[in-house]
Amino acid sequence: MLDALKFVKGAVAPKSFVPELSHFKIKGGYITSYNGTMSLCSPIAIDIEAAPKAIPFIKAIEACNEPVSIHLTKANKLGIKSGNFKAFIDCLQDQEVPELVPSGVMVEAEGEEMPDMTGLLPALKKVFPFIADDASRQWARGVLFKGQSIFATNNISLVEHWLPFRFPLTVNVPQEAIKELLRINENPVGLQMSDNTLTFHFTDGRWLETQLYETTWPPLQDILNRESAQREFTPHFFDALETLLPFADDMTRAYISPDKIATSPEEQTGSTVEIDASPTYGIFNMKQLLLLKTIANTIDFTGYPAPCIFYGDMVRGAIMGMAS
Repeated sequence: MLDALKFVKGAVAPKSFVPELSHFKIKGGYITSYNGTMSLCSPIAIDIEAAPKAIPFIKAIEACNEPVSIHLTKANKLGIKSGNFKAFIDCLQDQEVPELVPSGVMVEAEGEEMPDMTGLLPALKKVFPFIADDASRQWARGVLFKGQSIFATNNISLVEHWLPFRFPLTVNVPQEAIKELLRINENPVGLQMSDNTLTFHFTDGRWLETQLYETTWPPLQDILNRESAQREFTPHFFDALETLLPFADDMTRAYISPDKIATSPEEQTGSTVEIDASPTYGIFNMKQLLLLKTIANTIDFTGYPAPCIFYGDMVRGAIMGMAS
């Protein structure tokens, strides 16, 4: 039972003025959760129809160390008993919480069997830190699935990760759903699509349905297809950035030149690490450069002030410099 609750807890709204968003729906041997953007569903071994408040229900089950019995009281509370432990969980009326089912049609990969999505989760893990938090650009708050690539951008850096299979849809999946896919940590076995939702199906009847964002992005290939003269990052390049980060200004600028990285363009000002950092001069956001530590092997800093192209294992991307 706890495994089912762990699966669906990611779509619970901890605080909401809409009570249905903070309650589970248990019906027909399944439990579902919905937070207004995303829903999760899992089979559950309870022959009860109820809508318990989600977080207290999870806490009560976690407190059970012996076999659990559950019943619905006349006062519409979920009674839980395990050994000498008892709890009563407030419920909404069953009809107050909608019954959720995935919408749309099952997706076929151009008439072929659905591809094995092994490799998707490691790719999503790499691009996840590059998803934007900018509320004014909703399209950048997701991951774009397109052909055999996924893309993410925070409007300073853009990253493309190639997949070992062709994803059969072009969709922009919100950051919240990407986070849940990584938490679930299982390869989807099927996809279901409607006009504005995508459902990832897993084994044993579990699923995650999410709303989608706009797929109209800037011309990515115009940026990423730039010619570049790649150069491996100097040994200890990222160590130098980590050393300097506590001394950076409010914009965390890194002044990179052939013989050093500095926090200020002025001599005898700020902090400096002497290192063969780049063949040319450039100004970059330190935190953005540090995001490249785990995904990039080479970069062309000579592109500055235009986007600088970088490459890694199954990855390419671009990072914008900063004005002086």
